[in-house]
Amino acid sequence: MRVFRATTAMLVLVIISGCASTISKPPAEHLSGYSYIPIDPFSVKTNPGSSCENIEAITLSNSVETENVSYKTLLESLPDNAVRVSIQQYLKSGQVTYGVGSASGKIDSYKLTVDYINSDTVNVKFWIQKFAEIYETKEKVPVPLSEQTGNGKYTYGSETFTILRASEGSTAPDGYEEFNLPVYVGVGLRVAATINSSKGDAKITGLGALTAQAESSGLNGFLVTQTLGINGQGIAGALPIQSELNPTTAQNAIVAVGSIKALLYEKGTVVVPRVVGLYLPFPGGEPLVNAIVSELSKERVVWNRPCVNRIDSNAT
Repeated sequence: MRVFRATTAMLVLVIISGCASTISKPPAEHLSGYSYIPIDPFSVKTNPGSSCENIEAITLSNSVETENVSYKTLLESLPDNAVRVSIQQYLKSGQVTYGVGSASGKIDSYKLTVDYINSDTVNVKFWIQKFAEIYETKEKVPVPLSEQTGNGKYTYGSETFTILRASEGSTAPDGYEEFNLPVYVGVGLRVAATINSSKGDAKITGLGALTAQAESSGLNGFLVTQTLGINGQGIAGALPIQSELNPTTAQNAIVAVGSIKALLYEKGTVVVPRVVGLYLPFPGGEPLVNAIVSELSKERVVWNRPCVNRIDSNAT
């Protein structure tokens, strides 16, 4: 509970004071292109984890019987707390990139997302094949995922992707590369601001600064406050209904985050595990992310939830 309070306070601080072009990534993250990608939440399939009794007998069936499984409470089952920031940059050319300083071209708008997530990580294996257009011949050919376009050899923004969920125990088909992607399962809170710039040169230094610029520098946009796997009568009442981006709605979003945080452990609050985001371990834009999310949503992600075992039940 203390961890949740501290982390939610961090979320409010990030919302108010900064999250974009002034944020510095760790060197390894900046060089590798790692990006947190928030996605609209969707359901997961819960299976008994390795701490559950009779795990072998339970998981032999395709239909997992959970009636007699003593799971930990959901919040006890989610070991990680984090505040994660994602920035999407929409170029006038129509391209969309993720991350700070990754855009090459005039920026038309931004989407800034700040997530607090209480989560567990599921590693999902994918087979990915990338295609790009040869600049001179306009022929689409397969290329390594690490191959960059706009380098004189391939046309910038021409990349497309074919993605398959890897089958257990199988090897990647010819032409595909195999990758394990961390997928976040859990609950949380999300504040997302979409900002359109009439000048294309907005400086994103935080939600508070953005609302001030919206009034003085020709910016406009909208704001969304969202729960991820958290519901209940008190939760619904705490969510603001305004969507316009201005100082009042920004303040309402901050108040809502604090109110929902206070209600998380209250009786009557419903918490359900959801897929809330993924981590992209290589540089990528919207076509790659959309292809991954599309493939990911075809079949529910399996989350192995821990049980209350003998050691846990005797612990004080």
